[in-house]
Amino acid sequence: MEIVKSRESTEFYDWVKRQLYTRFTLKEYTLLNSDNIAYGTEAADALITFNYVNNSTIMEYCIKRKRDGETVFYLHFELNDVNHAKDLFREMMSSLEHQDNARKTKVLLCCSSAITTSFFVEKMRNAVEVLELDMEFSAVSYNNLYGKGFEADLVLLAPQVAYLYPVVKEILKKQIVAEIPPAVFAAYDIAGLMAFVRKLLEEKKEEEVEKKLPIERVEYKNTPMILLVSIIVEYRQVRLIYRIYERGKALGQDMVIKEVFRLRDLQDMMDVVFARYPDIEMVCVSTPGVVYDGCLTFRSSNIWRVNVTEMFEDMYHREFIFCNDANTMALGYYSMQKESRNVSFYFHPHAARTSGVGNVINGHLHTGRHNLSGEMQYVHKMAGYSDDPEKLALTPEGTLEIVSKYMITMIANVDPEVIAVYCDMVPDMELLRKKIAETVQEEFIPKLEKVTDVIEYMFAGGMMRCTEALTKRRMAHGERYKETEGEEDD
Repeated sequence: MEIVKSRESTEFYDWVKRQLYTRFTLKEYTLLNSDNIAYGTEAADALITFNYVNNSTIMEYCIKRKRDGETVFYLHFELNDVNHAKDLFREMMSSLEHQDNARKTKVLLCCSSAITTSFFVEKMRNAVEVLELDMEFSAVSYNNLYGKGFEADLVLLAPQVAYLYPVVKEILKKQIVAEIPPAVFAAYDIAGLMAFVRKLLEEKKEEEVEKKLPIERVEYKNTPMILLVSIIVEYRQVRLIYRIYERGKALGQDMVIKEVFRLRDLQDMMDVVFARYPDIEMVCVSTPGVVYDGCLTFRSSNIWRVNVTEMFEDMYHREFIFCNDANTMALGYYSMQKESRNVSFYFHPHAARTSGVGNVINGHLHTGRHNLSGEMQYVHKMAGYSDDPEKLALTPEGTLEIVSKYMITMIANVDPEVIAVYCDMVPDMELLRKKIAETVQEEFIPKLEKVTDVIEYMFAGGMMRCTEALTKRRMAHGERYKETEGEEDD
């Protein structure tokens, strides 16, 4: 089949090539049904792909970091507005420059007060400078570890805090966490620590385990083609993950990765997905924020009471359902277990100002009159803390205090059978139970279940929202059909 290139795509391709970045290498190549331009740096590679599909041009922007192969920026969109494509290109190149500036491997040494590690770090910095290595060493006290640890590549614990290794390893899942050998630390052995760091880097292997959880309560055999979108904002990164289902079978999945979220990103995603799957009938979007009467308020993205349901339905002529992320998680969790009819889902992503809670009561999602049920931002303002909550949130101990107070309000108001807990900073459910037990009698504390990934729950919950809407639609059509049938008989 002959590739059809529009005038806009040809002009935009030439424009991209003319954007000269003296520090970056540029390479062009053509694959089947696509043209590609790659910009490379010492830290990362950016790939701009022009996919020619059904007389349309689907753009893909992707940045992969070299040191670990992680995709740190990815989006795709249909090339309809060249100015918009240029804006996104500039955003991608800004992200690439950021990766280039941060290409050094960041090694963070942690001890109780950062005094002894600071001395060791000075020696390591001198060695790095002499050897001209792309490494950056810094020291931190344990109380400040979680304020800086998520930005490090390696976190090395001094012997005096090595007993905290299980907690640190559980919280800093994406970082390499290790205990500095006592002999190396005691002697301030520069060569020994450098060899230890290199060994850890060589041993690191990224493993992606795809989780497929069975849906226990609901079967989706009679559903049309449905698009489920989950927006997850966590620690300076936004992920828009989508999956297409037809009759309960997953047809495809992809994601967008950015540093900020705009409604236009969702629109770009829809353009691409509907071009590839034109038979999609319904869309469910799980998003942070408050969704009420079709309108979305999402503070961190500066979205205030935008009627997203009407906006997207007018744009794409399909049924759209927007719902709060914690609510879809709660529905999804409920659907994946048989034992309980009263469950709560506590969602507290790292670096979030407050948490969100979804509640299923007697088998039904409870959202309240204005969909404010579970909005812990209001509880946060009135809870009495032992210190400034911004400081407390920097440590597992402080976060434990915050989370336990949230849990107490949930128990007092909902009294669920089980609470699913997503919070990296509180890895130990037994410690959380003991903290709650300082206020609530042990027999009244529900089962606390640790959750490490939320995406499958979001998809399952989104599917439940879609099937509920489909059931209402079919019942309404059936009633109208009977009324019309009766009139004709008369």
